[in-house]
Amino acid sequence: MFIDDNSPDGTADLIQQVVESDEGVILLRRGEKKGLGQAYRAAFRYVQDIGKWKRVFMMDADLSHQPSHIRRIDEALDQYQFVIGSRYLKGVSVLNWSILRLNLSYAANRYIRFVTGMPYTDCTSGFRGFHADVIQALLSSGIKASGYAFLVETLYGGWKVGIEISEVPIVFVERKMGDSKVSSGIFIESFFTPIRLLLRSIFR
Repeated sequence: MFIDDNSPDGTADLIQQVVESDEGVILLRRGEKKGLGQAYRAAFRYVQDIGKWKRVFMMDADLSHQPSHIRRIDEALDQYQFVIGSRYLKGVSVLNWSILRLNLSYAANRYIRFVTGMPYTDCTSGFRGFHADVIQALLSSGIKASGYAFLVETLYGGWKVGIEISEVPIVFVERKMGDSKVSSGIFIESFFTPIRLLLRSIFR
């Protein structure tokens, strides 16, 4: 399933051509940009409604997440309910990032672990696999984030309700084409989300 929020680069039109010749490919086309979190929620609900898949895999479509790692995540799902493809499980496995961007990502994950108490090395990774039957728990955990903090919030919600979570190492490769869509608003949301999660946990 590809999710496209009216991208101006024509991605959806190209995928639609593939859909017409391959029934295994699905395009979830939305009229306007509503954020990563909303896109994932829509996809999760679609999977729930159809009800024919046992395992779900999330990944970026720009090949930063390499399809060859799906098998490793799939194998880990034989033992766990939720598996993260981690860039930091065995040192640092990131190619073609600047030192500044790498340090920001690494520091962000340390910050998230410090504030929330989660034990995972890569809380912001979008390369994940999980059993379809945990989707309801992920969606019902009071998710509010709309940007990349959605990844942190769903992981935290799953961890809090006792979903069995593990990590496997991956190699992340910077995209060759296209631009990042990270805005200042997404950065602000990402900074405050761990604090909000901690406060929610305390006052509950």
